[in-house]
Amino acid sequence: MSHPVASRLCKHVLAVLCCLLALSSVQPAHALQKATVQLKWLHHFQFAGYYAALEKGFYREAGLDVTIVEGGPNVEVEKQVSEGKADFGVGTSALLLHRAKGRDLVVLGQIFQHSPAVFLTPRKTGIRSIADMAGRKFMYSNQHGDMLALLKKNGIDENAIVQVPHQGDPRDLINGKAEVMIAYSFNEPFILEQAGEAYLTFSPLTYGIDFYGDNFFTTRKLVDERPEFVKAFREATLRGWRYALSNKAEIADLVLAKYSREKNRDWLLFEANQMETLIQPDLVELGYQSPSRWQQISEIFTGLGMLPPGSDPSAIIYHPKTPKDYRALLLTILVSGAIIAVLASMMLTFRRLNLRLHAEIAERTQAEEELRISEQKYANIFELMPDMVGITRLADGCFVEVNRGFERCTGWKKDEVVGRSSLDLGLWDRDTRARAIEIVGEKGHLEDFDFTLTIKSGASRHAVMFLIPITLEGIQYLCFLARDVTEQRMMQAEFLKSQKLESLAVLAGGIAHDFNNILTAIMGNISFARMDIDESHAAYPPLARAEKAVQRAAELARQLLVFAKGGQPVKKVVSLRQIVDEAVSLALSGTNVQAVVDFPTPLHAVEADEGQISQSFHNIIINAAHAMPGGGKLTVHGENVVLNRDSNPGLPAGDYVKLSFNDEGRGIPEADRSKIFDPYFTTKEGGTGLGLASTHAIVTRHGGQIVVESAVGKGSTFTIYLPSLGKAYSDQSSEGVPADAGFRGGSILVMDDDDMVRDLACLTLKRLGYAVTTCVNGDEAISLYASARERGAPFTLVIMDLTIPGGMGGIEAARRIRAFDPEACLIVSSGYSDDPVMANCGEYGFCAAIEKPYRVEDIADVLRRVKLKER
Repeated sequence: MSHPVASRLCKHVLAVLCCLLALSSVQPAHALQKATVQLKWLHHFQFAGYYAALEKGFYREAGLDVTIVEGGPNVEVEKQVSEGKADFGVGTSALLLHRAKGRDLVVLGQIFQHSPAVFLTPRKTGIRSIADMAGRKFMYSNQHGDMLALLKKNGIDENAIVQVPHQGDPRDLINGKAEVMIAYSFNEPFILEQAGEAYLTFSPLTYGIDFYGDNFFTTRKLVDERPEFVKAFREATLRGWRYALSNKAEIADLVLAKYSREKNRDWLLFEANQMETLIQPDLVELGYQSPSRWQQISEIFTGLGMLPPGSDPSAIIYHPKTPKDYRALLLTILVSGAIIAVLASMMLTFRRLNLRLHAEIAERTQAEEELRISEQKYANIFELMPDMVGITRLADGCFVEVNRGFERCTGWKKDEVVGRSSLDLGLWDRDTRARAIEIVGEKGHLEDFDFTLTIKSGASRHAVMFLIPITLEGIQYLCFLARDVTEQRMMQAEFLKSQKLESLAVLAGGIAHDFNNILTAIMGNISFARMDIDESHAAYPPLARAEKAVQRAAELARQLLVFAKGGQPVKKVVSLRQIVDEAVSLALSGTNVQAVVDFPTPLHAVEADEGQISQSFHNIIINAAHAMPGGGKLTVHGENVVLNRDSNPGLPAGDYVKLSFNDEGRGIPEADRSKIFDPYFTTKEGGTGLGLASTHAIVTRHGGQIVVESAVGKGSTFTIYLPSLGKAYSDQSSEGVPADAGFRGGSILVMDDDDMVRDLACLTLKRLGYAVTTCVNGDEAISLYASARERGAPFTLVIMDLTIPGGMGGIEAARRIRAFDPEACLIVSSGYSDDPVMANCGEYGFCAAIEKPYRVEDIADVLRRVKLKER
């Protein structure tokens, strides 16, 4: 049975606890505390953790209203923070130098365990060493202490270089504005490579300078005066970094959407992966700072004369403040006093006897500890470097030591490697090793040596190596540092490829505009001539064949645009049977492949871009013909289907037309089937890898789906689903040009910069019974339209060219006409078949669109459709 006094005491304690809990639950919410973070450079994935903490609400949850300020080449982050213009900043190991100048700064957390900073210089400058940089034009920034240390170590003072403005643009190296710049290893060098500029990089790591990279810091004053504010910011920031490294794709999209569109998504993800090797979150806790590492950095600065002797770096490390317990302090003082009093007499007795022994032990202990720290320090640097680092004997090439980076990159474990040579492991071939050793013999070292690395799995990787000979206990060794640059080179290649495609898109647009104007004149005049003769006339078949040839030329121009740019389809109701028949006839002409077109029932109509859909069918049929070089049969089967979510979860439920193209060719290996729709993937010699990729893009843009089934030796079947209108196709074209087509008897204004197109439009429309006025640009069209309206004889409609080189085009002219006549009937015309205005003309104020080149029948058809809308 419990004691009554103890029972009452427990009740009182519980009552007090309940009161405290009740009081804490009704405390008023505090307003958010404002905080400013000054970045050291322009917005990049480099600062992903701060973006994540802000955008995911981690700062707000910590009671902070944070503003992130973009940095740049002229921003002194340390000055901004020390002068109170920003609460927190992103810095580097150079903070030790700023503390020595009187700025009492504190590092709250370390993010990058290694610095990515390098010196970057074009080979054409003739610079081959750090010493060569003296007197050269240098895009320099004092944000990186390790780079200043690298200069000092090589005997170069900051005053010995010619500093030019650092705008962060490596193209200044190409045009000669600068000869050297401070850059990041995973960023600026690629811009030089894409420009075809050969370059060299000099990394502090190669010279034994391994400093911390990015950290975040504040002032000692802020830590002392607002400890909870600082602690909350630190915890929310580290939480943001953990989230950013675990969700790189999401944060890359965030950077593109809200901070910077300077780089594309793939490049940002590449940066993220490269950063992770420098941050090393799996090996080192985010935010952790090693006192011994700071001591090492301080010693390097001191040894180079950048810090005074005896500098203590420990004050730079942040330690959260805890509330002082004065009762515990008083108790400690009392107990300590008692102990001191007891020990004082003992110390006086033994002091003389132990003094000499203590000195000897202290001296030996200090020496052993310094040796242990030094060995551990360099062992940690060796093991934690992300690159492949190791030591081999010069005589036989056998490995003596390798680091974790070597194990990770090659797949070989240390115990599998030590005692064996690189040739035994097949890492490179004998000639490559001999060439590397020869260069070391000539120059005394090896740098930026490109070679093909064969890893344990047998895969080949592209690598760059640095090699330095060393002698230990009379034995010659080679110390190497190699970096796997395969992904970097692939990224460069893809970037260059995308630039070429962008250039092709510009070229294709210009070709389409001029070429389609010419084709319009040819096709229109042919169709005009056919109107005056019947089918029995001897000239009718040649004219029909010529018109068909022009249509094929127009298709080629349209395909060029789709290949280069893609583009939204310009849809109209079409007959897939007719498109399939024409594609089969055209693609299989001159081959020994037999085509069987099997459509048991009339296919439903679909809304599609006739040119793009024809191209997609053409690509599949051409591939089938190539798969059957000795001849065979291609079967095209079509049917109307109704899909639901169960029958095809990849498409919305509804009416579709299903087309299957089955060949008797070689078939597609299983390993290739998942890649056949990828851009640039091809199994054909001389193939571009664009055919099926563009087919997939076209079908997808039409709301459809394409799938493939294949087996080696049994042929392939490509199946396409396209949304249908649920009813059979009805030909409502204007063949024969009915007498009541369109606005017969009205007046039409035609705006086009091409003389032949204007002449054709005038001839055609007059033949159809219209009064026609023509002009060459938007300014003239607006003036003519306004004048006719003021005279009380407004134009019935206007046909406007979308693009007028050097003048106002259709979009702007339509906007201005609609401003004073909202009921104006406007039709847009263009050879840019992929332009979004053509696909969505109504959104730009047009009633209809007509694609160049066009026939008389096409003009009549679009006028008829506009007339039907007006009714």
